[in-house]
Amino acid sequence: MEYYPWWTEEQKKFADEINIFVKEAFTEDIKTRWTRQFPWEMFKKAGERGYTGVGIPKEYGGLGLGATGACIAAEAFGRMPGPGRVFVGNMLGGLRQIIEFGTEEQKKRFLPRIAKGELGAIVITEPFAGTDAAGIETKAKKDGDVYILNGKKRYIVSAGLAVRHMVYARTSNDPEDIRNYRHLTAFIVEKGTPGLSVEKINEVIGFKNIQNGVLNFDNVVVPIENRIGQEGDGWRVMTAGLNFERTLISALVSGWIGELLRNTVPYTQRRVQFGRPTIDIPTNQLKIADLIIKFKIARLMAYYTAYLWDLGVDITIESNAAKVFNCESAMELSIDAIQVVGGDAVTPFYPFEEIMNVAKVENIAGGTMEACRLVIFRAALRQMAEEFKMQRRVIDPVLGVPIPVSDKMEKKDEINEEELLAVLAEDYRVNPGLFMSRSDIKEFFHVDDVTLDELLISLENKGLVKLYRSKKGIELAKATYEGLNKAHPLEYYRWFPSWVDESRKF
Repeated sequence: MEYYPWWTEEQKKFADEINIFVKEAFTEDIKTRWTRQFPWEMFKKAGERGYTGVGIPKEYGGLGLGATGACIAAEAFGRMPGPGRVFVGNMLGGLRQIIEFGTEEQKKRFLPRIAKGELGAIVITEPFAGTDAAGIETKAKKDGDVYILNGKKRYIVSAGLAVRHMVYARTSNDPEDIRNYRHLTAFIVEKGTPGLSVEKINEVIGFKNIQNGVLNFDNVVVPIENRIGQEGDGWRVMTAGLNFERTLISALVSGWIGELLRNTVPYTQRRVQFGRPTIDIPTNQLKIADLIIKFKIARLMAYYTAYLWDLGVDITIESNAAKVFNCESAMELSIDAIQVVGGDAVTPFYPFEEIMNVAKVENIAGGTMEACRLVIFRAALRQMAEEFKMQRRVIDPVLGVPIPVSDKMEKKDEINEEELLAVLAEDYRVNPGLFMSRSDIKEFFHVDDVTLDELLISLENKGLVKLYRSKKGIELAKATYEGLNKAHPLEYYRWFPSWVDESRKF
């Protein structure tokens, strides 16, 4: 495993150690894929060595290696698609919820157990709710010092195997609570609780040696001591760990891409067709080059994001971008690798088809590509607002064309309809196809929102401007044809390139 310059010596040592462990665990992984059994021995050993506590602070029995250490473990386990998914999603993915919202008693009770390898399950998806997690219908009714849970959850990884279940249920139907995402509550439900049962086990692609199933909650009694956060905090608890989990997933997926590469190159060096090894075929070389390029980028995105997390930086954009790029790359590259290798790649004797299957699952699980893109879009508009400010441009007095300028304008203290219309008309010369935003207009005037609205509405009523309104009110304004004519004569707007003959100006 290639180190990065910012890794500590402890993290480098851990990388060496866990990669040796994974190489030794390959045998059990392959065998259990054929027998369709869960690789218990592998996870038992991982727990004994503390690997499942890599992201847990040392004071709670973990290794305390942060997000970077967790990603090192995720990438290593990613060489085994099924166990890797369990390791990341169930053993590391639910940590932040307990760390950030759990009481001190809950941290001391649950975190050491996770560090020692106790298997958990993240329980969100329902017949009613998938990507729309806010639509959860499983109910939790408070009754004294306990909650009574009723409902069904599906597509639960490690169903029937997990000891600890991070469950999200609805505790309010009040429209105001729903509007403010205060209608859900988080609980830890432990295996053996009366009323909790496995309804069925699903057949899911890429899940050969791990179970995925449906859970049924029939009057399941959960003590208030197992509630994570306050009642109504469920949405906040759920989303608290998403950036962390998606960072780990991106590292896991880079492990898959690396495994594609490790198998494709030696295979094609030994497969002879048309009198030469297939690695000498130019089209195969191009596909292998793409594998190398995207493997390098995938790892860099995952570990840089983890580094930012460890520094305490908001990684909302980076974690979602890494998940989208890495998961989509894994899907594309698995198909390319299969094409390069040929017939053997579509058999279970090599890892290609297994990686292709889990890659498709990961384009959906842990946040669909579409959901991640929406998070990126919304977060970027907030976090990168300064980057997205419209560059001020003015008409050059010599060239007569719009050019960018960096100097700040002196704002006017007074504003009236005539001056406002003149600004809108000038913007037509500079940006003929665009509206002006409120902030654009406020670059020219010291004006409060109420006064600006009054002036814009007055100009609209006279047919001199066209306004765009949203739920927030008036957001954009543009001079109409009549408004442009009122502001200036036609000659003011005319412009021709120097090469245009006078006879053509009509």
